[in-house]
Amino acid sequence: MYDAITPRHYNGINVQRAAILARLLLSPATAMQLQSDCNAPDPRARIHELRADGHEISSQWIDRKNNDGTVNRVALYVLTARDPRQTDLFDHL
Repeated sequence: MYDAITPRHYNGINVQRAAILARLLLSPATAMQLQSDCNAPDPRARIHELRADGHEISSQWIDRKNNDGTVNRVALYVLTARDPRQTDLFDHL
């Protein structure tokens, strides 16, 4: 049962964006990985917003093999940091 005294911590859009940036600083990721790692229900929308804010995020198309042997073509998102000092911005996350 919900406790009215305990405040809920919402995973808002800004939190999702910050989590995605921090994750992409570690390594490239697919939408499925970002959804899982960053608790972002629609990481493609957050990627679009981050690009609009000036972050250089490219999409590289890769083949992902499914359990049944079929293959899906999915985007691998890659963050291009303009300056190595940018990585320090997300150390607190």
